[in-house]
Amino acid sequence: MKKIKVLLFLVLSFHLFAQEYGWQQVTPSASWTGRVFHTSVVFNNRIWVLGGYDGSYRNDVWYSSDGINWYCTTKKAPWSGRRGHTSIVFSNKIWVLGGYDGSRRYNGVWYSSDGVNWYCATENVPWSGREGHTSVVFDNKIWVLGGWDGSYRNDVWYSSDGVNWYCTTENAPWSGRSGHTSVVFDNKIWVLGGYDGSYRNDVWYSSDGINWVCATSNAPWSRRSYHTSVVFDNKIWVLGGYDGSYRNDVWYSSDGVNWVCATSNAPWSGRRGHTSVVFDNKIWVLGGDRRSDV
Repeated sequence: MKKIKVLLFLVLSFHLFAQEYGWQQVTPSASWTGRVFHTSVVFNNRIWVLGGYDGSYRNDVWYSSDGINWYCTTKKAPWSGRRGHTSIVFSNKIWVLGGYDGSRRYNGVWYSSDGVNWYCATENVPWSGREGHTSVVFDNKIWVLGGWDGSYRNDVWYSSDGVNWYCTTENAPWSGRSGHTSVVFDNKIWVLGGYDGSYRNDVWYSSDGINWVCATSNAPWSRRSYHTSVVFDNKIWVLGGYDGSYRNDVWYSSDGVNWVCATSNAPWSGRRGHTSVVFDNKIWVLGGDRRSDV
């Protein structure tokens, strides 16, 4: 019987034994403040937490090698405190793109090779300042998809250096939205769910960022936004989010069309605006709704 351990960064770890799923808490209170709409990446064999909202807009940067012990590399990075930004790892650096600081939506791009020293690649890229977008690394490029800039966007942009950006399409066939998720799976970029004035549970994919195919217009997980998605065990996973209620269900699919519910009611509380990463062959879930559990 195949044993898969899936550990949630925030407050729990998820262990999969064949068809049986369970959750285990890692820490009820990490050293960083409880927060929402932050970002997380895996870089240099560590999990990182960047920015977010805890009642104030944050620009602190934290890392951990085990999910329990956390260290702050900087309390105030040179990029302004913000929420709804994206972060990716590209060219052996952590990147921060866009976001909202309570008064302004940004379209600047920052990077760091150590989480301490940050440099502005550009303060003003051609895509509009936005929050709630997604970013992935695909075809050795950084991609930015959708988001909210005062209206719901469905444009798709890419860059090979973080400075020079090109638009593959201003109007993808998926509706303009924010709070969706994106992953790279099966050599394709995927867009899942989100909010376009209504909650969505459609799933789209593209092998070039230009031509998009709808895998399903109505996945069995409820319409939602500010969930998380990761690729693990050769499957796409959808965790939590908000559909009018805070969710703590977990779903997976090996093709984006057919979905299986791993659990409809995980022991971690329903939440949105959390983050998820894959680290040490485990899925980690971190924070959300001003929580600091792992």
